[in-house]
Amino acid sequence: MAAVNFVRKDRNNEKRKVSVFTSNIKPATVTVADGFATAGTIAAADVITLGNLPANSIVTSATVQVITGATTGTQTVALSVGGTAVMAAVAVGTAANVTKGTTTVKQVSGAVALTTGVGSLVDGEFVVLIEYIEPDLVSGELTTI
Repeated sequence: MAAVNFVRKDRNNEKRKVSVFTSNIKPATVTVADGFATAGTIAAADVITLGNLPANSIVTSATVQVITGATTGTQTVALSVGGTAVMAAVAVGTAANVTKGTTTVKQVSGAVALTTGVGSLVDGEFVVLIEYIEPDLVSGELTTI
């Protein structure tokens, strides 16, 4: 069996930086002008476009930080990027100061969307965090050769 050295091949020794996309969701502050049917309510099954990730991003983690839980406790949210699910639906009700979500490694690009489940969101506060790497964007530094 041959020993192959790829240290200097295909930019293998160049460092990449981890980036984090964040978006704060506070249902009580949404308005009709924002595109919602009712002020102060994110309805069940709404799909909210939060932003965009660069082309060919590799998502390493997708979570929702529940700052203040919704009072009824039945609401769920899911996250997708470019139509590809990166976090399955998680409950965001009642508990405060908790992290919900999963680590799903996928190569994606496009719009970051939050989809609500069966219950409307009228209160609470949540922060969406999506950690990703851009494989084609390097820091200019090299790892040890």
